[in-house]
Amino acid sequence: MADVQLQKKKKKWFGIVTGLESNRSEIGETLANEDANLVGRTLEVNLANITQDPKSQNIKVKFRIKEVKGNEAYAEVISYAMLSTYVKRVIKPAKEKIDDSFKYLTKDNVKVVVKTIILTKSKTIKSILTNIRHKSHEYLQNYFKKTDYTTLINDLASHNLQKDLKNILKKIYPLSVCEIRMMERL
Repeated sequence: MADVQLQKKKKKWFGIVTGLESNRSEIGETLANEDANLVGRTLEVNLANITQDPKSQNIKVKFRIKEVKGNEAYAEVISYAMLSTYVKRVIKPAKEKIDDSFKYLTKDNVKVVVKTIILTKSKTIKSILTNIRHKSHEYLQNYFKKTDYTTLINDLASHNLQKDLKNILKKIYPLSVCEIRMMERL
């Protein structure tokens, strides 16, 4: 039998970089022996760690590594989700809750699923809830038609999309919470 020597490839550290919030930031690092082994890996990061804003600590952002250049792996956002503990904490019994889920196509043809959670300040009739649901769907549909995926992610992270949606819907009925509970790239 011939002596077969196995050669181990030395592993090295790669910094994981993202362009979230319009500025390049390192979100972590990982160990790999080849560049090709990194492509497709996913990781979850708390949004507060990226934006340095403690108000966004209730949001997890999931990234997928799409390419590697040198010692840096570039990651893109594949999902944005609120922690279930936060959702349970904001729901109060004396309020009406509107949960909805929609599929949209962005300006640059990226398919996404968006789930919203809207809470009124008090109990209300079903016709008002239906009106709020229709108006939110209409606003989001128009928003996604004219917005590309990168802008969408930055608007979610900076909370601009949620603020604009709430400002439109509160004209129908007073709202206590108007959030994007989950966004996922398909």
